[in-house]
Amino acid sequence: MALIEIKDLTKVYKSGRSTIRAVDGINLVVEKGDFLVVIGPSGSGKSTLLQLLGCLDKPTSGEIKIDDKEVNRFSDARLAELRQNKLGFIFQSFNLIPTLTARQNVEAAIAKRGKGDKNKALEVLEKVGLAERADHLPSLLSGGEQQRVATARALINDPEIILADEPTGNLDSRTGKEILDILKNLNREKKQTVIIVTHSEYAREFANKVVEMRDGKLQTEKI
Repeated sequence: MALIEIKDLTKVYKSGRSTIRAVDGINLVVEKGDFLVVIGPSGSGKSTLLQLLGCLDKPTSGEIKIDDKEVNRFSDARLAELRQNKLGFIFQSFNLIPTLTARQNVEAAIAKRGKGDKNKALEVLEKVGLAERADHLPSLLSGGEQQRVATARALINDPEIILADEPTGNLDSRTGKEILDILKNLNREKKQTVIIVTHSEYAREFANKVVEMRDGKLQTEKI
């Protein structure tokens, strides 16, 4: 059974008199344990696709199934529960709280989810290679280190699915590959499903499945 299945997925925006089909009739299957990379230029619709997969937005039409459940029919409360318990999000902007240390930024995510084991913050920081910088403020961390904190924050609830929107966009290629390597190790060791949208061509080498996106449509699929 597919972990994620989307059928005829479409998202339409109105801009004045214009209609923008950001996602245009997409069909895609993601199996448990996949490392899927969606590559495309800016404006191709890939970030909109990720927002739909992450239940952060609702499609205009089409179907999204996660664990064979049609999630686009869920109530807002049920969607919030799904995001908290099954999904982990990593974004291009680190979105760290500047007055909190690395550990506290991760702990804040635990508190938000109502989970009490604060020691887990240090455990996930260790997974991303940043335990020794746990008590540093974001201003004292490099861009790559801040992205590691953001990655640790996404991992704190042991998500079955990790969704990453341009996680290497603010990083040089060497540091970007280090972040992707962390995600690949999690994918390999814990069988977590990873979906990344990016314009970085080097992300292909980490994937077992690659799709290219342009003008709201999937162009090719490579295994």
